[in-house]
Amino acid sequence: MSQLMERPRHDEMRARLLKARQRMEVDALDYKRTLKAAADGMSQREMAALLGMSQPAVAKALQRAQSVPAVVGEFNAASPYEVCQRYAAGFIDRDELVRQLVAWPYKPTPWANEYGEYEESLEGTWEEVGDALRHELIDAATYDEVLRKTAG
Repeated sequence: MSQLMERPRHDEMRARLLKARQRMEVDALDYKRTLKAAADGMSQREMAALLGMSQPAVAKALQRAQSVPAVVGEFNAASPYEVCQRYAAGFIDRDELVRQLVAWPYKPTPWANEYGEYEESLEGTWEEVGDALRHELIDAATYDEVLRKTAG
């Protein structure tokens, strides 16, 4: 009987944990993109004073921010996976998730070599939606709906 009582709490805790993690990931991406944008109009000293950091810490943060990809077109994400992260974090609803994933300009999936390894990046490909499903950012019904809508 106690296992039945504890399972909903366990499922709720898993969902809360996943959501918190994705919020942290998306917030970090947004922070780094904002930091890069601010650097175009503010000095590092100004940024440091505003953020309560030292100028060398701002310089280091800007250096790390350079690797963050820019958002694609009208999307507020750099990849289909990031769209799914934003959904899992609670920043967009399911309808918006589906709309964005259906409209995404997917790159073709590169060919795998004889060992089944991809020699090119999978960024921006449909494979990222599969990764989001495997990482429980989206559910199978959402995956199937987006697949149907993009296939035909």
